[in-house]
This record gives sequence, structure tokens and C-alpha cells, in this order.
Amino acid sequence: MNDPLLELFAVIVDRREQPQESSYTCKLFAGGDNKILKKIGEESAEVVMACKDDDPDAIASEVADLFYHTLVALAYHHVDLQMVYDKLAQRR
Repeated sequence: MNDPLLELFAVIVDRREQPQESSYTCKLFAGGDNKILKKIGEESAEVVMACKDDDPDAIASEVADLFYHTLVALAYHHVDLQMVYDKLAQRR
């Protein structure tokens, strides 16, 4: 089974390990926590507003952005996505 989050996380980790100058992900890494966490805050607010507007397409789009920026934060802090999956499984 393909897992889009795991696949995206692998690309993000690859960007961390092999930076590419034109990569948005690499620009986030270069900005460190301040840039990454600011984006997570912005995307979180956009998810809230999309939900408030009850717009399914916008909600899906904004949650995708939030997931991406959260994965960047995980990779920046060397936290493997599998650890998150394990925590979710423990809480199930």
C-alpha cells in the first residue's frame, strides 16, 4: 500500500540530506525553526478559516499544506514519521 505521507516525508528528508538550491523545502530548512514554525502557524489558521467557511476543497487543500509543513518540522528535528504513526497506534 502506498502511503502519500511516507512518500512525501522521504522526499523532504532527501532535501535535508541533499539540498537543492531551488527547492522550497530547502529554503524552509535554511530558515530554521522560525521560518518552519511560522508557516505551521499560518497554515493552521488557514485550516481553521476553511473549516469555518465549510469549504471542503479549501479544507483539503489547507490541511495538505499543514501536513507538508509539519513533515518539514519533523524532518528538521530528525523525528521520523513512523514515530508519529506509532504514537497514533498506541492511542488507538
